[in-house]
Amino acid sequence: MTKHKKKNGITKVISLKKVLANRANAKKSTGPVTFKGKAKVAGNAITHGLSAEKHVIVGESLEEFKIFKDSMSQIYEPEGAYEEEIFIKIVDLKWRLRRVSSIETGIFGNEILEFDADSNKAKSSGKILSSDFTEEHQATVKKNQSLIGVAFTRDSNAGSSLLKLNTIEGRLISRCQIFEDQYWKIKKKNKKGVKK
Repeated sequence: MTKHKKKNGITKVISLKKVLANRANAKKSTGPVTFKGKAKVAGNAITHGLSAEKHVIVGESLEEFKIFKDSMSQIYEPEGAYEEEIFIKIVDLKWRLRRVSSIETGIFGNEILEFDADSNKAKSSGKILSSDFTEEHQATVKKNQSLIGVAFTRDSNAGSSLLKLNTIEGRLISRCQIFEDQYWKIKKKNKKGVKK
């Protein structure tokens, strides 16, 4: 017996034996079952961290995020669950906006270091010499910034990563502004309700 399966518009013939084997294998592979295992694989799909669901990604400081959130809390002073939800969105967006500058620094830093490593480019340009990039220059590119820059460039398929980064930054700014406008309208409405 055979079974027909349509994939990408192409009809494939699959034997019943293969279908049963696939089903049996699917039952065996259910993914991690422990809390620790689930937490470990939760970040598997994170590439550059600008669309991450978690606030802090690998290479960032949880303590620094907490300090950032606390300082934002002193400015916004959220009251109630609804204000708190909007506040969390604002903090998340502003934290990701901070990440944009790290990614940009990493991209430029990597480009400079790669250019420096490629002696053919330096010779052909006649403008930038490898001696222009001292060890001090190389040390200024933090490892985390460098890694996040590489991750974003790879996620962008190495093409127009700065343009994509700029587009993402613009969207983050727009979304942040929308949430801030919403937050302050609610805050103003709540203060009027208290005065009555």
